[in-house]
Parts: sequence; C-alpha cells; structure tokens
Amino acid sequence: MIRIREAVEKDSVIIYDCICGLAEHVNQLDMVSATEQDIKESIFSSDSHVKVFVAENEENKICGFALILKTFSTFKAKTNYYIEDLFVFPEYRNLGIGKQLFDYIKDYAQVHGANKVEWYVNNANHGAIDFYKKIGAKELDYKSIYYLTV
Repeated sequence: MIRIREAVEKDSVIIYDCICGLAEHVNQLDMVSATEQDIKESIFSSDSHVKVFVAENEENKICGFALILKTFSTFKAKTNYYIEDLFVFPEYRNLGIGKQLFDYIKDYAQVHGANKVEWYVNNANHGAIDFYKKIGAKELDYKSIYYLTV
C-alpha cells in the first residue's frame, strides 16, 4: 500500500536521491548542481514557493516524489499548479504510484481552487508521454517554450 504525503525536512536526502534518479533517467545527471543542503534550505524555507509530495510504502520507504509550484492564469484569474518534477524509482514503476501522485496533485490543486495542473515533458521521453496519454492528460499544441538565461 502506498501513501502520498507532503514531504518534511528530514526527507531532504531522499528528495535529492529522487532528483538524481530523475536526472539519470533522462541522461542529465551532469546537470545536477543542487546538494542535499540546497534542497533543505530552499524547499523547506519559510518563504518556499514549492510543495513536495512523496510516495511512501508500508515499510516507510520513499518510492517516488513530485514537486509542484503555483502559477497563475490571467485569463481565468485563478491560481494553477505546475509540476516541475515527478519521479518514481525504477523498482517501483508499473505499480500505479505515478498515477497516485498525479491524482494527489490533482486533488490538492482542486482543493486549493486551481483551474488546471500542467507540466512539460522531454519529447524523447516516450514512456512518460504514453503514460500521460493513458491517464487522460491533454497536450498543448499552441505554445512553444522559450527561456532566457540569467
């Protein structure tokens, strides 16, 4: 049985492990510059703008995580949520944990008055894309992503 809960500061180590696992999964481990201390100081600071949820099994082992943050729709004048990362360790995949994390986020967003939850996906991550389609996610086809390095 899996329980989804909001992460606490003592989860910083496993959150870091999840981040590294995700980076390794998408062949970008060399891009991770965060440390466990960075996680602790940023995610769990009093002015943090993110929420982290962890999937925990009956042995209290973390199987995966999701990190979300608030966004805002000017057209709807509503707060929405953006999923920055969602990751399930390989040994726990295909057990429904990813769907449970998505369902939890969707419920959380609804309770907090959101209109939608959105996220980006690497176009090469075909397994994730198939999963998103399976859970009923819709693809935006009218936006492209741009960024400025600061």
